[in-house]
Amino acid sequence: MAKKMETPYPATKRGIPWEFKYIYVKGMVTTLFKGFMYVIREKFGAATALELAEKMWKFDDRNKKMAKTLKDVFNIEGNDIKAIMTLWEIFYELVGVEATWLEVTETSTRIKITKCPWSKPDPKDISDWEQIFNTIVSKTINPKVTVERPKAMCAGDPYCEYIHKLKE
Repeated sequence: MAKKMETPYPATKRGIPWEFKYIYVKGMVTTLFKGFMYVIREKFGAATALELAEKMWKFDDRNKKMAKTLKDVFNIEGNDIKAIMTLWEIFYELVGVEATWLEVTETSTRIKITKCPWSKPDPKDISDWEQIFNTIVSKTINPKVTVERPKAMCAGDPYCEYIHKLKE
């Protein structure tokens, strides 16, 4: 039986800055997600990896709760295009996405994403995970929204482009 070793002093609190903690945890979340997607794809195929990602986001209303939390914390009112835009602007800042709104009307938006922590997954056959995620979150704000993604960095394009449209 191993002898328990006594420590001569308590663990030291280092006073790690919150910004560093945030960057560290954000990187861990990105790495874990990519890792699980790759392992699932390798073992069961791309279709199963995408199906399980969608199931995880819908399980226990995870994405809906995340969207509701952002709406509540940042006082996002309504369910129009402006509310959808505001939610995505906040989310993108939180996770480190760089984006530019190319077009905004009362019923639609078009956004160009040039930097994304998930932009280089390989293989490309699981790149639709973001389309699934974006659709679930956007429909939480307004179930009548449609989300298109004509370009995707993780599918090999130089940038991502998303179009959100509200049906009349």
